[in-house]
Amino acid sequence: MSSLAAHWQIASTFARNLGRRRGLIFNLVARDFKQRYIGSSMGWLWAAVHPLVLLASYTFVFAVVFKVKLGPEAGTSNYAIFLFAGILPWLLFQETVQRSANSMVDYANLITKSVFPAELIPIAIFLSNMLNHLLGLLILVLVVLGTAQKFSILLAVLPLYILLLGMFTMGVSWLVSSLNVFLRDTAQVLTIVLTFWFWFTPIFFTVDRLPARLRFMAMWNPLASVVSAYRSCILLERWPSAVELGQLTLISLGTFIVGGLFFRHSKHAFGDVL
Repeated sequence: MSSLAAHWQIASTFARNLGRRRGLIFNLVARDFKQRYIGSSMGWLWAAVHPLVLLASYTFVFAVVFKVKLGPEAGTSNYAIFLFAGILPWLLFQETVQRSANSMVDYANLITKSVFPAELIPIAIFLSNMLNHLLGLLILVLVVLGTAQKFSILLAVLPLYILLLGMFTMGVSWLVSSLNVFLRDTAQVLTIVLTFWFWFTPIFFTVDRLPARLRFMAMWNPLASVVSAYRSCILLERWPSAVELGQLTLISLGTFIVGGLFFRHSKHAFGDVL
């Protein structure tokens, strides 16, 4: 119990330190967002174009070629809307984790030549991607409002799920960014893991389509809970599962603490390796 209390105290101090560095985080987010679109004639509008192109390609394959039909449990008969609601939280998670994996190497000059809080880099990447996510979410809500003429007040619940997704994403990002400093194969292995993770997350289908023997994979998949919550709040206009929310909270909090502690203990050796 004393060890657990000590770890909790370290995590609390870590969180308080992050709160004191809001100005630095804001500057990193602004820098990251600008660098992604600097010199582009369309600028930040590319943030909306990329997910829409991905959405259009997947919709063509599954709705036009394979003619996938949705049941009433989907909340809509429009496969593009169904898919967009599921893929938005996944893209936020995937892009943050993938970019964070190489972030310590990319910022090596800054980390090795100054006393810099390296843990802020994955946070800035997440918040930069959050701007893209919020733009995509706005597009989705407007499309649902225009096509189905419905606006769910349960949208007010989504910030809670975004917070939990953010905690889980940050925990994973801190883990992979630390590991990649010492094991440069980490980023390559991560790509493979995320590919399998993507297809075992109910983005293209509803959970009930999974064989009974495989549904445990969705039960303990935090991304599955977030995807289901997005569709429940936006398309079905019903409260997400309380059981799934509890599981998601435990997994997200645990991953956030473990990832933060692992990063905190390993970052002291970054200068020697980078």
